[in-house]
Amino acid sequence: VPHKTSLPEGIRVGNVLRVRGVIPDKAGRFHVNLLCSEEQEADAALHFNPRLDASEVVFNSKEKGSWGREERGSGVPFQRGQPFEVLLIATDDGFKAVVGDEPYHHFRHRLPLASVRLLEVGGDVQLHSVKVF
Repeated sequence: VPHKTSLPEGIRVGNVLRVRGVIPDKAGRFHVNLLCSEEQEADAALHFNPRLDASEVVFNSKEKGSWGREERGSGVPFQRGQPFEVLLIATDDGFKAVVGDEPYHHFRHRLPLASVRLLEVGGDVQLHSVKVF
């Protein structure tokens, strides 16, 4: 970590991004970003940010250098020291986040799906696999 997967074809409705790993015992935060370029200040179509230090999961986007309005999922489905699996499913109107087997949050698109070019995972996480299908 950080892990980056280039998505030259972008993302389409029906694509699933699967992230598997373990939350370290002393984890604070980690993130999964869907970025619109590989530049330092790239726009983010999705910022998925479990914050174990604050007991919340934040969803957001970034456009032209400015973060949008934060959305929060209900509860924190992640535990320190435990494995996890997150599915981010691209739908017509947003990203459906599924944690384990449970639907968790639906984040409506703020930037076009087709603009996504990079999947990035970083922060306090031990990654086992990242897959896009």
